[in-house]
Amino acid sequence: MQESKLFQILSRLYAMKQDKTAEKQVRRFEQFGIELCRVSFDHETNIYHLVEYKPFQEFDFDDMDLTAIEIYECLADMQLTF
Repeated sequence: MQESKLFQILSRLYAMKQDKTAEKQVRRFEQFGIELCRVSFDHETNIYHLVEYKPFQEFDFDDMDLTAIEIYECLADMQLTF
């Protein structure tokens, strides 16, 4: 059984929150080798900052689940394109 894509996204976001090696953690999410969005987590404010590239949009979330859903939708939109 394959892991859920949403679970994979949540795992990466959780790892960002747990990693204290830098004040800001950054992860990039891609589909078919194309970077679609970037997420940074600020340990000081506990805010996830999401940047989507197409269309260009920026979001701030204080909730990991909402961030994961937005990333999932961004990746799913690209997958539906192909």
